[in-house]
Amino acid sequence: GGAASGSQVGISVPAVPGWDGRTISTLPMSVELIIKIGWNGVESSMDLVNSTILAQNTAGTGNNKKRRGLPADYKAVGCTTISTRVMCIFQADRQGAGETLETMFLQAPMTVQATWSLANMKVEGYEQLYGQLGQAGNTGFQLSCVVDDPNNRCSGLFSTQTSVHLVCQKPMGAQSPVSAYTIANIPIVIKHGWGGTTASMPLLASALTAFTTTGYKVASVYNPPSVTLKGFLSTEIQCHIIMMNTPVNYYFAICDVPFFIKSGWRGSTVDHTQYLSIISAYAAQGWELGDLIDLPDVEPNSFTSIKSTIKLIFQAPANEGGVGGNLI
Repeated sequence: GGAASGSQVGISVPAVPGWDGRTISTLPMSVELIIKIGWNGVESSMDLVNSTILAQNTAGTGNNKKRRGLPADYKAVGCTTISTRVMCIFQADRQGAGETLETMFLQAPMTVQATWSLANMKVEGYEQLYGQLGQAGNTGFQLSCVVDDPNNRCSGLFSTQTSVHLVCQKPMGAQSPVSAYTIANIPIVIKHGWGGTTASMPLLASALTAFTTTGYKVASVYNPPSVTLKGFLSTEIQCHIIMMNTPVNYYFAICDVPFFIKSGWRGSTVDHTQYLSIISAYAAQGWELGDLIDLPDVEPNSFTSIKSTIKLIFQAPANEGGVGGNLI
């Protein structure tokens, strides 16, 4: 895979072998959530996010919801109330662009259990979550996005309960084929130091290569709030890459994008164009956004600013019997 110049100046995008010239329509939308913090947990509502997914200019015109982006924009609006903005990224389906989508919302309860030292946290509820996904796939619905519910409530001294939402979609009234899924758990390795925190996924590229060259593509990513202590200054968290079986192999490209979070006395802000410009450049060259991963790395940039990283996974079908795999 060679490199082709993207639509934005200074962004180099690898060329998709056999690309048919069709671009991927992309629509980013910022959605506000009001979060209330109480003695027993956190309360919020997903209604505005869900209505944005179902709107005429999103699901109504064939735009799949791909990801609810980083919720780092927030401000205090009361003693126990926070207003936060999350970035919803929609992309038109490659096969059925412009078709109205039927949307199914699924929800599974999850329990987060911590040890007394809070150094390790485990999550329970995966079976119900992925069981529902399998049932949706059997009826032709494809997974568009996994959304963490901001609500959580205390259910014990070291235990909280929350929910995870699955957004599944298919063309309205169409007889869609069965969608089969498999889960790849790729750990995020976190190392803490005096100068900040680093995060990496050394096994991601090899795992994606194994799947995309054998008839799979990325459907979505779920980051459960699990933590495993690996050393004095080292931990691991789980990252579930949800792969969907496809009739062709897929090419993929991974792009790490640094971004900056500016803090103020009442909240913080993020310039989302830092990564949206990369997504637009890839979409203009035929790459769809498989998903993005918010890495938990932190590097001080200034007195009021920190730097972190978003890992973008792009993919495109390997047509005409292409082998697929990594193009970067």
